[in-house]
Order: sequence, then structure tokens, then C-alpha cells
Amino acid sequence: MNQQLEGVVLRGHAGGWMVYVELLASTLICQARGRLKKEKTSIITGDRVELDEVSPANGTAVIAAVRERHNVLTRPPLANVDQVVIVQSLSPREWSLHLCNRYLVHFQLELPNCMPVLCLNKADLLEKAEIEPLQKIYQNLGYTVIITSTVTSNGLDELKKCLEGKVSVISGPSGVGKSSLLNVLHPGLKLKVDEREEETGFGRHVTTCSELYSVELGRGKSTTWMADTPGFGIYDLRYPEPSQVSRQFPEIRELAEDCKFSNCLHLVEHECNVLSNMDKVDQKRYESYAQIVAEAQHEKRQRKDSSTKVEAAVKNVGGKQGKGVVVPRLSQRYREQSRRKIRQELVQIDVDDVDDEES
Repeated sequence: MNQQLEGVVLRGHAGGWMVYVELLASTLICQARGRLKKEKTSIITGDRVELDEVSPANGTAVIAAVRERHNVLTRPPLANVDQVVIVQSLSPREWSLHLCNRYLVHFQLELPNCMPVLCLNKADLLEKAEIEPLQKIYQNLGYTVIITSTVTSNGLDELKKCLEGKVSVISGPSGVGKSSLLNVLHPGLKLKVDEREEETGFGRHVTTCSELYSVELGRGKSTTWMADTPGFGIYDLRYPEPSQVSRQFPEIRELAEDCKFSNCLHLVEHECNVLSNMDKVDQKRYESYAQIVAEAQHEKRQRKDSSTKVEAAVKNVGGKQGKGVVVPRLSQRYREQSRRKIRQELVQIDVDDVDDEES
């Protein structure tokens, strides 16, 4: 069978990729054409690709081209995503409001035109009265919040409705129950899961690579895709510029429009409209905001201090510790030789003459 087909990349596989072809209703193991390798074309999970040399009997094909991406996530690496579902555990030992906010900021920066969905899992570990205040915090900010439990099946119908007909990324820390949720939504997946450790109460890292699954939710004819991703921690999340953080907090962004200064960080600035209206901002959310700004400032300083890039066209003269002045370098053609170098060359000539005479 030598015809060109289209498919979607499900995951990497032994130096190649597993690609699902809807027309054949099957998954093929594919290698990239040599031209793509020479051009160093990246192929990641979620890419739409064109296939050549398709052999259904052998289950193989060659990736001839990668279609233009609508969007791309850098962490986890995924392309053509419709929405991100951030799964957080309501277990008292695992829940962290700051970590939840960091995930929201990360994915809002990655997909600026797509509001993340917040899935609070393991609801069976808390009483309803303990969950509702937390749910209201994010719902009042415009986020879709779904409370779920794989033990009681609470919220699973609502989650299915949210996922239907879309390409969704299921993301969150390790051990919050991402794979368990997918197994309940589509039992045929049979993803590997692990039980919570009794001593610590924490889940363990099980998923090791990002993979896209076509699932049947029994709600419509459109295909639903879900990506299970490895859990990653706070140090893997993207740091924004300090001035960008306020734009990722809806409540602070709204108040910041009336701030006196356009570059206000809303921390200690005089006549800051955010600080003047702290009664309209959740205190714990604001503390998390301030911490993220501090982390972003620290990261920016570290990047600046650790940079080893040397500009070939300029040089620093006039001292150290910030007292120097950056000036353009002269081309070698117009640069006058330094007197020290001239003396060194003269001394070298005299030494060579003496050696010649002695010999």
C-alpha cells in the first residue's frame, strides 16, 4: 500500500513514533524521512503528520511531513492542545495552594488563549464542607473547577462532559491520580497505577512519558483525545518575568488597571490600587502571588549572573563592579597595536638575535 495518509503522533517509540491513522483505525510504528532528520524537524506527541510508504500488513510507515501546529506546550512537550486539565490532590498531605497556583500560572503562560480546568481529585479524603470554600475561590475567578473521586465516582460525569470532543492534557504533580482518572473514564486503557504509600500518604511517580489516547466517552460522535503526562514538580514549572505575574492572577489583574504606575508589582508600592483593595483579594492567594514574584525575581537574577555570553562587538572598559563602560570594539584593521605588545615583540627579537650570535 503506497499512498499518503494522515495521522496523529501518540508517543515516541524506540527511536521512532507510534502514529494513529483514523482512516485505517490502527496504530503504525513510523520512522522519519531522512530529509526531516537532516532539517532537524522536531516531532512530538500530538503532531499531525503526513505518512508515506504505508504498510498496514507490517504496521509501519514513514513520516514525510509535519503539519503546522496550532500551539505547543514545552513542559510537557505536546502539540495541538485544546485545553489543560490540572489535577491536584485534596489529600491533606498532598494539597498545596501555592503549587496549584504555580501550575495555573505555568499553563496560562504556555497557552495564553486557553483557561486551564482545575480538577480537584481524591475528594473522598475530605468532607464536603472542607472542599466548598476552596472550590469557590477558583470558581469566583472564572476557572472551571471539577471535584472528583475515583473511589466514589463523584464528578466523573462532569469531567466527561468537559473532555468530550477535545484534545485535553491531564497534568499535575506525581501521584495525584491522573492515570487512575483516565482508567475510570476509559477502562480499556489499563494504565499502570500505584497505591498511595501508607506511611507518607503520598502517591508515587508511575507515568514516565507523555502519551495521547483516543477514548470513547459514549457521549457523541466526535473523537476525544486525552494525554497522560509524567508528573513534575515546582522546579520544572516555567518562571515568568516578574512584571508578568500579576496578569496571571485574574483578581490582581483587574485591580492593577487602576494602579498609579504601569510597572507596579503590587508588593510595597505607594498608592498601589491592589494594596488599597486587599479586602477584594483572597489573602492566601495574594501570599502565593507575592512568593511567585519573589521566585521570578530570583530566577531572573540567577540567569543574569550565570550568563557567560561574550559579545564580540563590544567590550567593557573603565573598571569592574559596575563602574565599567561598554564601548564598541574596533575592527582589527583599524586597531592600533598596544605599546606593551610592541615592547614584548622587540624584546623577543633581541633575544632571538642573541641566540643566533651565540650559536
